Amino acid sequence: MTKEFGQQFVEARKEQGVTLEKASEETKIKMEYLAGIESGESDFNLPDIYLRGFIKIYARYLKLDVDAVMADCPVEEFEVLHSKCVKKVAYNTLIANEKEREDGSDFGINDTIPFSKKFKRLMEKFKIIIQHRLFLKIVSGLAIVTLIFVVFFKAFSSKTEYTKIQSRRADKILDTANQSVLSLIPTGNVKVVVRSKVSGEKIFAGNLESGEVKKIVYSSPVQVFYDNGEFLLVKQANGEQLYPQPGRGGIEIK
Repeated sequence: MTKEFGQQFVEARKEQGVTLEKASEETKIKMEYLAGIESGESDFNLPDIYLRGFIKIYARYLKLDVDAVMADCPVEEFEVLHSKCVKKVAYNTLIANEKEREDGSDFGINDTIPFSKKFKRLMEKFKIIIQHRLFLKIVSGLAIVTLIFVVFFKAFSSKTEYTKIQSRRADKILDTANQSVLSLIPTGNVKVVVRSKVSGEKIFAGNLESGEVKKIVYSSPVQVFYDNGEFLLVKQANGEQLYPQPGRGGIEIK
């Protein structure tokens, strides 16, 4: 690195009235590394990928333009062998590992790691996945697909419901078209019962007095029963009149 590159960190830190000790404490980066970044030193005895991570964290901490700083950073990104992708480092993981080394609590591969540390490292990996651009693209894609599915489903449901309503209306219109009106005209007191021949359902039952006209709406053949046929006149929708026989009996109307 160069002194010119490190000078921007010095000026930003002094403008904010922050000491190296405070910056080291709040960024969890060793003070000697921060001092080396400010002085433009390059001999940190650290992999370049760690050094870039510390520079980015320090720039963000001092509220510098991180993209501009990293674009001017003379430390190269580490490119993974046999891969076209540039390795992205989880800087919070680097900080955690650095703190473990300071505390003398770095673990070997075969050492027993407490559950709390395992969980912490698992959460750090999860954060890496969430921050990855590919993950965000996948989530965005799934959200768009879900939205399209919901819109399509609602549109299909609305169309289906509309079709059902139209079908019910058509059935109702058809039933109305097939309905006929039967007029019961008594010339004296007569008891009448009207039933559907198909279902046996009672459509009307009651006493009719002279001068009263009872209209019966029906769409299938009906049977008219009476106790005094001589006092009853049945008039169909086509104008045809039926005169029942005296006494009890019944007639069928199609």
